[in-house]
Amino acid sequence: IIPMEVFMLYTNYKQSRNAAWEFLIKYKVKELPVRISAICEKEGIKLYSYEHAKDLIMRFGLMQRTVGNDGFTWQGMIFYNQECAAARQRFTVAHELGHIVLGHTELRALVNREPAANDNPVEQAANIFAARLLAPAIVLRDLGVTNAEEIQRLCDISAQAAQYRMQRLQLLYDREQWFLAERGYSCFGLSPLEREVEKQFAHYIKHNKL
Repeated sequence: IIPMEVFMLYTNYKQSRNAAWEFLIKYKVKELPVRISAICEKEGIKLYSYEHAKDLIMRFGLMQRTVGNDGFTWQGMIFYNQECAAARQRFTVAHELGHIVLGHTELRALVNREPAANDNPVEQAANIFAARLLAPAIVLRDLGVTNAEEIQRLCDISAQAAQYRMQRLQLLYDREQWFLAERGYSCFGLSPLEREVEKQFAHYIKHNKL
């Protein structure tokens, strides 16, 4: 599997990553799994399953957006497919929140599903936001995470999303070893935003190390 970040400009990747950190800080998130529905509620974003919003979807001609799609955003509302597993629904909502935060909501050809290496840059950006929001790397590192199964359990995300996250985390682990050997310090925590996220999670990390 090729990391999705390879296909993105670093500036776009950084925007998505930083936006996720900023949300964790803004809402003082201190433990995993991140309560994505609570964050949306505080943002004033309503969540609807396809089933519960069936009349609304039909009335406004939105049915086409549900076809082959885990979720979509319309008029500041997030819709998700209730037939997906709960962990996948969580990632869908975080992904759609990413589209809203990153200003993608005017686009009409968005497809929300599990992350894939060949996703277009807009979908990659939303996936990066979702992954960093639900599974912040520095928290996973401090907990001692070493495999995708641990990420899946701690963060309550799907096996596929956890696999992608672990792949990225392993790259960061390798980079950290190079930083320590060549520069004498870690590549984690270089951003003030990431350090603040780590600080917020300190109590959780202390009591949940693997």
